[in-house]
Amino acid sequence: MKSAMSSLAALALALTFSGAALAADWEGGDATKGAKVFKKCQACHTVEKDGPNRVGPNLYNIMDRGIATHADYNYSKGMKTFAASGAKWTEETLFQYLEKPAALVPGTNMSFAGLKKEQDRKDLLAYLETATGHQQ
Repeated sequence: MKSAMSSLAALALALTFSGAALAADWEGGDATKGAKVFKKCQACHTVEKDGPNRVGPNLYNIMDRGIATHADYNYSKGMKTFAASGAKWTEETLFQYLEKPAALVPGTNMSFAGLKKEQDRKDLLAYLETATGHQQ
């Protein structure tokens, strides 16, 4: 368990400080197309301010928020363990998570397999930037 925590902490630190290197990976998204991609997410997530939690937490104000910190949501043990590393939901972290959630956060309850297409992830991030109150 201790080595798993150390590995997660190292990964979180690498994600935090590699923003410049990964920025090119997530930039260039189209928010309009991202709204269409989000339809895959909306059965479990809402994005509006004060929106309800569903199977997954409400995503409003997710950008730069600490992982597993949304009030009134019961996170999985895997997500809580990942959060203990100090990581935040940044564009870079979300870009990697959305490709294959279980690969980044072992033990997550999120059953979604991920978005394999890089452009879909870029588009979804562009949508989340505006829909979740990050760029108003």
